[in-house]
Amino acid sequence: MANILIVDDHFDTCDTLRRLFQRSGWCATCLTEGEDTPKRLHEFHADVVLLDVMMPDMDGFGVLTAIRADPRIARTPVVMYSALSDEKTRSRAQAAGASDYLVKGTPFAQIEERIADLIQ
Repeated sequence: MANILIVDDHFDTCDTLRRLFQRSGWCATCLTEGEDTPKRLHEFHADVVLLDVMMPDMDGFGVLTAIRADPRIARTPVVMYSALSDEKTRSRAQAAGASDYLVKGTPFAQIEERIADLIQ
């Protein structure tokens, strides 16, 4: 069973995704603050992180940079998940070390498939 850490400052979005992943048989937990992510990633032992880009305390790029800078968790796949669909943001995510980039509103079956590919 895979462990997925969902980081999104909108609790409803986070909780909906958590429930969908759990129905698929995966263990999922939510964080609504970006700055706690690296610490919680150590505790939760996530196989993949689904990370919102736009958050108030620390945006997804700051979180991704912190994850990639910590050798204990740097190899954890991180999927950026955002309402932003422009090429500049996608390129920035790729340059920062994101494993994938999904736009909010992507059907859950596609999200699930992309995450499953990263876990294998």
